[in-house]
Order: sequence, then structure tokens, then C-alpha cells
Amino acid sequence: MEPIEYQRMREAEEQHWWYAGLHDLAIRWIQREATRIHHPLAILDAGCGTGRLCQLMQPFGTVTGCDRHPLAVAATAARGIQRVLQRDLGTDKLGDKEYDLITCMDVLYHRAVTDAAATLQNLHQALKPGGLLLGHVAAFEFLRGDHDVAVHTRRRYRRQELARLLQAAGLKIEFISYRLPLCLVPALLWRCRSRHRPLQRELHSDIAWRNPAGMNRWLTSLIRIENRLLLAGWRMPFGTSLFVSARKRKLPGFLATCLKSGAPTDA
Repeated sequence: MEPIEYQRMREAEEQHWWYAGLHDLAIRWIQREATRIHHPLAILDAGCGTGRLCQLMQPFGTVTGCDRHPLAVAATAARGIQRVLQRDLGTDKLGDKEYDLITCMDVLYHRAVTDAAATLQNLHQALKPGGLLLGHVAAFEFLRGDHDVAVHTRRRYRRQELARLLQAAGLKIEFISYRLPLCLVPALLWRCRSRHRPLQRELHSDIAWRNPAGMNRWLTSLIRIENRLLLAGWRMPFGTSLFVSARKRKLPGFLATCLKSGAPTDA
């Protein structure tokens, strides 16, 4: 992102309806996973931005933040996150079967991710067998506008495109859906308008525009209702974003026993 966007993100993350809605969905999904496995999670936030999600995930286990930009690393550390790594998700080793859960929110579409397949392979390697990846990306190229320039969007995904990438990395998709369908038409109109404006000296992401407090609360409440539908298994046919839950396959029982005991295999 442009450096100024890290400051805007840091200021907006705790209250802006868009962040509040996404974080609410992620935390509810993580809470369900923590309940399922009955022990504190080892969590990696891959592309942690300014660290708000890291903060919110701390009650569920040990959280590691990771980002390639020094401004993001510094902002996350300033939130009190003890373990923050400066890494390139596509080329730097993130760990070997180290994490129960990895979040990768609004990262894969970024222009710094020149090879999304390699990045997903890296995340797959860092997950424990049976571990869960939660991902979020921007949807539909026809929604491209000034916001994408400001936050360095490389591409916006359709559901099938993201699904193919995850499956090619060896991940089993448990749930995938568009988000924010009610925002699609307003976003499209706004982005179309931005394309016909004279090029500004400084471009702003959508987060730069502050909503009245009442509208912000109303939108947050609306998205939380949508989140409950997604958690119940509803899939939205369109929207401005894509959310996915995908799991690393467990080793077959015999192979897992051999590797745990250190016994040789015939593989």
C-alpha cells in the first residue's frame, strides 16, 4: 500500500464498519475452530497490516504477526504483539507444520504477491496437517477503481479462480462465498465515477472516507447479520469480496503414525 494508507488503516481498524465486519467474521470462525480442537491455537496472521486482527485473536492462543512492510511490522508490534516477523510470504520460509490456523486477509490480491500459487504453497507448508486457512480477497475486476491504486491491488478474484488456486496448493475448501452483496452496486457506481475523474495528485482508498457515526453503526450491524448467515452455511452469489475457509489435508493414519514415531516408510 501507499505509506499513508498504513496510517489510515491504523486509525480506522477499530471502528470502521468494513474492518469491524471482517474481523467479526474471522473471530467467529476462529472461535469455532478453537472449540473444535480443545486447545490453544498456534496462529499466524500472514500479512498482518497494522495488527488489529492479531490483537483480537490473542484470547485463542499464541499469535504471530507477519508482514513484508516495515511500517506494518512496527504498527503491529506497537499493539503489544510479542512475535512479529518481517517476511515475504512468497519467498521466505514461514515454518514447517507449525500453525494450527493461518489468517491471510486481503493479501493474495496485492501487487507485491507476484506469485499467488507460491504464496499459498508456503502457507500450506506452514500449516499443521488438519490446520485451517482463512482467507479474504477483493472480488471482480469490474470493481477496480482509485481504491485499488491506493492499496496496490494486482488483481481482483472470482470465486472459481480463488478456488482453483487453493486446491492446487493442496488445500481442501470447506467454505467459500462472496461477501457484502448489498455493497456491490454502490461500489460499482462509485468506482465508475472515479474512473472518469481527472487523475488526482494523491489517490485515496475507500477507508479514507469517514462515515457518520450512526451510519457506521448501522452498516456494522448489517454486516454482522450477514456474518451469521455465512457461519450458518449460506453462500452469497456475488459481492465486493470473497471469504474462504480451507483446510490442509491430514496425513493418512498409518503414515502419520510412522512420522510421529520416527519409523521409516516405503514412500
